[in-house]
Amino acid sequence: MEIERIAGKLLERENLPGEIEISVLFTDNEGIRQLNREYRGIDTPTDVLSFPLSTPEELAQAPEETEVLLGDVVISVETAREQARQQGHSIKRESALLLTHGLLHLLGYDHGSEEERERMRQMESEVVAGAAYLDRAP
Repeated sequence: MEIERIAGKLLERENLPGEIEISVLFTDNEGIRQLNREYRGIDTPTDVLSFPLSTPEELAQAPEETEVLLGDVVISVETAREQARQQGHSIKRESALLLTHGLLHLLGYDHGSEEERERMRQMESEVVAGAAYLDRAP
């Protein structure tokens, strides 16, 4: 399954201890708009939302045998489809990039500055690099 491959690659790259649990929800623009409004006070759809359950400090201190509830990632399939079309790649690849972006937020990364934004983009690209299966037809 692509979600497990992408999440596993990123979590391995980050050297996280123990077992990690994440929740991934695929929704439409209206669904993500409602969540964005309710939790962020922004009444517009977006491509991905993240809801962390652990701080980076808690992750770093978690014993290796502990299961960590990392948090939730919500992806708008409608927006992913449009962004994939604009970027000229598959919706699978776009969804993988959005999943990676959401997971990075769960791990404490942010993009408040242009430097941070570029670092996250680089990490997203590295995680999905070489994943030819993302461009195959379903």
